[in-house]
This record gives sequence, C-alpha cells and structure tokens, in this order.
Amino acid sequence: MKHGLSIALLTSLLTLGLATETNISSAEAKSTISGDTGEITLDKRHSDYTHTIQNTINHIAKRGGGVVNITSGTYHLKYLTLRSNIELHLSAGTKLIFSNKFSDFPEINTRYEGAKVKMRHADIYGKNVHNVSISGTGTIDGNGSEWWRMYNDAKKGPIKNVSKIPFKYSRPYLIAFDYSSNIKIKDVKLQNSPAWTVHPLESENVTIQGITIDNPLDSPNTDGIDPESSKDVKILENTISDGDDCIAIKSGTEATALKSPSDNILIANNVMEHGHGGVTFGSEMSGGIQNVTINNNIFDQTDRGIRMKTRRGRGGQIINVSVSNIIMKDVLSPLTINAMYGKSGTASNDYLSDEILPVTALTPDISNISLSNITATNIRSVATFVYGIPESPVKNLSITDSNFYMNPNAKPEAPEMIDNSDIYSGSGLWLRNTIHTTLSNINIYNSKTGLFVNNKNNSDMITRNIFVDGSQIN
Repeated sequence: MKHGLSIALLTSLLTLGLATETNISSAEAKSTISGDTGEITLDKRHSDYTHTIQNTINHIAKRGGGVVNITSGTYHLKYLTLRSNIELHLSAGTKLIFSNKFSDFPEINTRYEGAKVKMRHADIYGKNVHNVSISGTGTIDGNGSEWWRMYNDAKKGPIKNVSKIPFKYSRPYLIAFDYSSNIKIKDVKLQNSPAWTVHPLESENVTIQGITIDNPLDSPNTDGIDPESSKDVKILENTISDGDDCIAIKSGTEATALKSPSDNILIANNVMEHGHGGVTFGSEMSGGIQNVTINNNIFDQTDRGIRMKTRRGRGGQIINVSVSNIIMKDVLSPLTINAMYGKSGTASNDYLSDEILPVTALTPDISNISLSNITATNIRSVATFVYGIPESPVKNLSITDSNFYMNPNAKPEAPEMIDNSDIYSGSGLWLRNTIHTTLSNINIYNSKTGLFVNNKNNSDMITRNIFVDGSQIN
C-alpha cells in the first residue's frame, strides 16, 4: 500500500442485499464490493476528488442504489451529478469545497429567474432522478466569492440591462434537482453558494429539514431555498441567512411555455436570519402558487417578512396561503403584497399603470391570503403594504390576532419596489385595490399615522377590535 493522501471505497450490501453502502475516506483503507476487494490510493499531489466520488455514485447506482458515505476530511471537487436511489452522506467533519474555476462547469438547460436558460451545472445536481437524499452533519461549500465578483463586475457592464443572463456570466446553484421526486436534504450545512442555494424545479415530494444555510449578506442572489413549479414540499426546522430571499416560492414567468404550479408547500419551525424576505412569492409566478402553509417561524432582520410580488403580463395566481404563529424582528414591513412590482425585467408603463386595464390571461390574481398570530417588533416602514391591480384587486385578505410594534425612531424607507414610491417610517397599514379584506383583533403600537397611512379603493372591508396604542378605534 502506498502512503500519502488516499481515498478508500468500502461497500457492503444492506437490507436483503438490495442496497449498498460505500465509504469514501481521506485516510487509507481497504474496500469490499460484493465480496470483491478493491483499493484506491492517491498520492499527496492529488487535489481533485471529483472522479473518485462521482465514479462511486455511478457504481452504486448501477447496483440498484445505496449509501455513499464520505468520512471526515476536506475534499475539493468540480461538481457532482447524482443518480436515482442514492444517499450522499457527509459524516461529521466532512467538507466538500466546489470549484470556482468557470471553465470547470459544463452547460445544462434549466431555469433561472423563471425563464429557460443555459447555465452552469450546479455544484450538486440531479435531473430526472428519484429517491435521492443528501444527509449528515458535514459542510457543502460553494466557494462563491469569485463567482460573486464576476457577477457584480458584469452587472456594471455586459449584463447591466439584460433580463436573461448569458451562459458566460451564469453561476451554478449549490444544489439543484430538476424533474425529480422523493428528494431529501437533511442536517447538512450549506455555505458560500455561488447563486441560489437549493433549487428544486418541477419536482415533487421534496423534504428539506434541519439544514443550515449561511451565505454572506452582501452576496448577490444567494437565495436560501427556492422551490419552483414543485409540489408536496416540506421546509422544516432550518436556519437560513443569506444575501437575498431566505425562501422564495416560484413557478416560472410568461417566458416559459411549459410550467407547473407550486402546490402544497409547508414551511414550519424555521429561523430566517437576515435576507431580503423571510418567505417570498414570485415575482416568477406565472404557473401559479397555491396551498401554502407557513407556521411557527422566526424572521429576524429579513427586510420584509411575508412578501408577494408580481405585475401585469405575468399571469398566474397566488391563492390559498395561510400564515400563522410568526415572530418577526427588525423588519421593513411584516407583510407586503405588490402587484405593481417594478423590478421584474421587462415591465412597461402599461404593466405598472394605475388605470383599469382589460383583464387577460396575463393578469395575475392574488386571493385567499390569511395571516394570524403575527408578532412583529421594530417595524421600520409600514405595518402592512398591499398594492393590488385596479382590474384584479387582492381578494379575501385576512389579518387577525396580531400585534405590530412600529419603530418610532426609524428613518423613512420605501416599503416595496414600485415606481416613484413614497417613503415612510413607523406608519400604519398601506392598502390599495383590495376586496373583502378583514382586519380583526389587531394591535398597532407607536404608529405615526394611526391605523392607516394609505387606504384607497378598498371595498367591502371589515374591521373589528382594532387598537392603536391601546385605544380601540372601532
């Protein structure tokens, strides 16, 4: 046996001989594969573990599947492609560091920001795979700093006004699954993602539980978890801090012909620390977002807590969303619903007009949104911001049993991204273009404007048991 840095593959048949477990180690060891013995030893000059780990994944997949266990150590790789019936397990002390060399990544066809694109292969990627999991207490590091520098520089020049990013300037997701099912990501730590951190696309039965996501606050577009056109998704007991939205639910834009709704999503018992939004819907929502439950979460310094954003020309609907038992701290606004979102690529003046325009298939619809038992403290701008489209108002919004504590010393800020927005500080509710809104059992403290700072074109509103600074106003 040669001495030096080595990788060993230890394979054993598991239950009834149908599953296989493989250990990959940075220490020398023997391996047994179905009764045969094989050994791989690499010298100290070895610095890239891509082929060894990828070949192991491929080998176990051909045998019907099993566990690929990577033991303690630091492994540098280009990228990995997962196969069906594989569990990639990172033992304690394991760290995978992915390449920041742009030429290392092949081209794939996927979606970015809701549109079909050619972009770089994700650091860990699966397409049309089933029964796949990533587990363990190890760390997956996207080595993102060079990617962020490239992107920030390009935004100042070649892609300054471009809505669709060319392949040359694309960045890999950290973990992505396209058209897949029965996916689990559990307990691992994910950090320094080049772009979005976890992106299930057109997938179903996805569970993301107990993971930690840690991207620098100034890293561009490093969303935490972005389910897109996916159904039966559970996002549970995670801790997320990043440079963009902590969780963003999407379903494609009008530029994507074939797209599915995001449906039946549960987001519970998570801690969102920093980010542009705690849970965001859109603005890529042309395929629809429906049946979303968000409960028992903490949002800490996430700018906006619950955020929905879209515009004319996008189509689709956001419907049947239930939010309850949420604690928010130091947010710009606990809830924003913005159907006049002015930062979504090809928006024209017609898209953002206050005039009533004809309803078409490209008119978005937002309805049946319920928030209850929300406690938000140190709110900087407004207690709630809702801006519907005149011809398609926000329908059946309910806010009940909630407490909003405004920050009386906050500097004025725009609560949402709309053209020519006014700025506010420590102000009440901003509502425009809604139907059948219910406000019940709400306490607002330290509001400079009372209950409302803007109340325009809201029909059939019900208000009961509303208190401002302890005084009932209705």
